[in-house]
Amino acid sequence: MNPTPQLKTWMTVGRVSNLPTVWTNTLAAALLASSAGALAPPSSLVWVLLLALLSLLYLAGMLLNDLLDADWDQQHDNPRPLTLGLVSRQQLRLAVGLLWLLAAAATLGLTRLVEQPHWLLGSVTLLVACILGYNLLHKKYVHSVWLMGACRSALYLTAAASLAMPAEPSWLCALLLGIYISGLTYLARQEHLNQLLSRVPLLLMLSPLALAGYADNLWFWAVLALWLGWLGWHYWRHLADPHRRQVRAFIGAGLAALPLFDALVMAVANQPLGSLLCVLVFLLLPYFQRWIKPT
Repeated sequence: MNPTPQLKTWMTVGRVSNLPTVWTNTLAAALLASSAGALAPPSSLVWVLLLALLSLLYLAGMLLNDLLDADWDQQHDNPRPLTLGLVSRQQLRLAVGLLWLLAAAATLGLTRLVEQPHWLLGSVTLLVACILGYNLLHKKYVHSVWLMGACRSALYLTAAASLAMPAEPSWLCALLLGIYISGLTYLARQEHLNQLLSRVPLLLMLSPLALAGYADNLWFWAVLALWLGWLGWHYWRHLADPHRRQVRAFIGAGLAALPLFDALVMAVANQPLGSLLCVLVFLLLPYFQRWIKPT
């Protein structure tokens, strides 16, 4: 059954086609923390609240982005739902406020369930600060893309903090993910112009290769080959030839590859079932993106 037009509009504003990448990030970070610290995985209730919290913050960030970019989008004829009149600014304000409130409630609930709530509160505060900072600054400063990368890094640390203080592997994986997202966001800055001004962002997107130094199983190398093949094929198809360049399509492919990063992380953490689940999400994500635009 197809969603109603209004529901699809809100799903587009929230870029819900990217939500599965938030879930695989959460899964990988929590299981990595569990493996690194020899701790039991989160309880069922913690999983539910953690996934809800990070999903709510993601959606709040997306809606806030449309709200704060509204004037720029109108000036540049960027066809987002707000500029097309499908939603109003007042509706977005109310929705963002509701999402923040629900996220605060989920955070409060989690603090009552985890053993070291101060780490969780610290990581959530960092994540909220990065979300606000990026949305307020990204149209003014080109290098604010690092704040977008920091959002995903903080997400990883928040998932890890649901168990204990994030262990060293969690910090490393959070850093590598943040670099990848920053490179992808540099490309996205030229999305409306369909230009590739530099290949440095593409080099930043190779940051997950650093995980190869920790690989000790064949599954890791299979996932790595899949990830490199996916990005390489889309580079050749969408970026290599200036005459048929499609920056937006490559960005969508880069976002779809996020579950493969999580699959690599879980392969390093010797979590084969979780890694396989992330690969399955990756296989489904491009079909979801055809239904709801990822950018």
